[in-house]
Amino acid sequence: MNRLYDILPFVPVPTEVADDLAAHGLSGLEQSALRALWHSTDMAALRDRLRAALEPLEADAAMRAGDALAAKFFNACLDVVGWELDPAWPERMRAQWLALQLAAVPVGLSARVASVVVTTLQADLAAQRASLSALDAMLIQIVSRIGFFLVGLLDGAASVAEAQARLLAEYVEPDSGLPNRAALEQIFLPAEADEPSSAMLAVALMWGGSAIVLNSADRDRARIEVGRALAKRARAGDSLCRVGDDEWVLWAPGIGAGVRPQLAAAALLEAGEQAMRNVGLAAHATLAVGGALTPEDGGTADKVFNAARRARAAALREGRTIRIAGPELELERAERVQIEREFIEALRNNAFDLHLQPVIQLSDGECAAAEALLRWQRADGSAVSPLLLVAMAEQFGLMQQLTRLVVQRATAMLSELSVQGVPIGLAVNLAGSDLRDPELPEFIAQAIATWRIAPQRLTLELTEGSMIADDAQTMSVIARLRDAGHGVALDDFGTGYSSLAWLRRLPATRLKIDKMFVQKMPETAQDRAIVRSVVQLAQGLGLSVIAEGVEREEHLQMLRAMGCDAAQGFHIAKPMPVDAFVAWWRHWNSEHQAAWPPVSG
Repeated sequence: MNRLYDILPFVPVPTEVADDLAAHGLSGLEQSALRALWHSTDMAALRDRLRAALEPLEADAAMRAGDALAAKFFNACLDVVGWELDPAWPERMRAQWLALQLAAVPVGLSARVASVVVTTLQADLAAQRASLSALDAMLIQIVSRIGFFLVGLLDGAASVAEAQARLLAEYVEPDSGLPNRAALEQIFLPAEADEPSSAMLAVALMWGGSAIVLNSADRDRARIEVGRALAKRARAGDSLCRVGDDEWVLWAPGIGAGVRPQLAAAALLEAGEQAMRNVGLAAHATLAVGGALTPEDGGTADKVFNAARRARAAALREGRTIRIAGPELELERAERVQIEREFIEALRNNAFDLHLQPVIQLSDGECAAAEALLRWQRADGSAVSPLLLVAMAEQFGLMQQLTRLVVQRATAMLSELSVQGVPIGLAVNLAGSDLRDPELPEFIAQAIATWRIAPQRLTLELTEGSMIADDAQTMSVIARLRDAGHGVALDDFGTGYSSLAWLRRLPATRLKIDKMFVQKMPETAQDRAIVRSVVQLAQGLGLSVIAEGVEREEHLQMLRAMGCDAAQGFHIAKPMPVDAFVAWWRHWNSEHQAAWPPVSG
């Protein structure tokens, strides 16, 4: 990957020493003259005299920069004695001088140092001769030019360093040392129609709910390692920029269209994921990559960057980790904008439904509860994924409004079910943001009172990640809900970040095992062991256990044998509208529950 001053041509760099020497008239003839001078001089004695002459300046520099830095620079100054115009000594001088500059040594010191060097060398030259020859006169001029050369070398280096510092502050992300978003704007160059396409690949590191347990140092360490890993995958000529705390962009000029951007994105994803595994934090975050091309997806950095971000967002909505932009993405974007408009209108008009999925007790087959699941059908008859509903609500800051709508509908439904002789309980899902709403318990209490139902009939389900936040307000809201008599269920257990200590502290009443473990039980002993252990652990902590994702009779029988309390899934029944649920419930109670075999002891 290129250095910053390779990819930003306006960042100044120090001039070449050889060019500076030539500019000051220091070349082959002068080199021969200096060689003759040093052969006729006691160089050790001359170094001692020069050291003594420089001591006051060194003492002044040491007061500002410290003894070590000052000593390094002034020791380098002594090497002018014996110098035959090779570039190595000036380059060393320049490096030591820049170190002093960083320690706030005044720029004017360079002229004073050069003056002392010139004066000492010329005095020594004059002292050794009774009269000056033509060669001696030439040497005096050469020494003067060396003085001017030194001043130009050191002052020029300081000026370049200062200019670089200003530009680096503007174009470099300080923590990683990578080019930033402003640099990306500068290095972007749209490809012409007859040239291979160039690509922007936007990489995002997305922290999960479990990352709340990490401190800032852990996250920073992961970010640095991910950035390093991504940089190693860049080709010569590519540029990796850090454009946010958890976002990087690889600019890949001339990569071409077709499969190459996809392969490059896959390489970046693999590198980032490996870096997260190396630092031991892979369980707390995921990565995704979106790509866009120029000229196909835009002719400016902003347009291509935004297209890459949209591609990444589309990949995440589809459950993928990589996507490259294309014409179909713009069609999808237009469709999403339309869905978002309809969603806001539906929320305003209370146009959502709740479907009920039965939960049965495994001991006797009774259906005493159901989970209320949000459903929305658009005007054209198409159904919208509940995950998309929640994502849009969070995107527009409408999660609180949506949750309250669901609670109102669920409590009204409980009242309606009672009237129809179906005295079951309902569970509704809360989002993590709901737990930071201190007014939520009071709102639920008002809804319960309005519809005159017992609080025990309404259970509130919270995802594992949302309950991990070690936040006093969150824990207070959960405790208030439980103290009011509501069941509190920990949903999708096993997919987030749990520990025994957390389970013991959480004010939950029940635990729901995620379907990913339940569905694989017949095939894998490991999943059977996990489910059995979770059942025993939860019951040991006083929690009832519900298994999700029961889709086969084998699942049901294994869970009964393990002592699991309840189950739900397609093998029992799919989610259904309330009228269909009432009919199902009556049929189940009259047919299936009566024939439910007892649990073998």
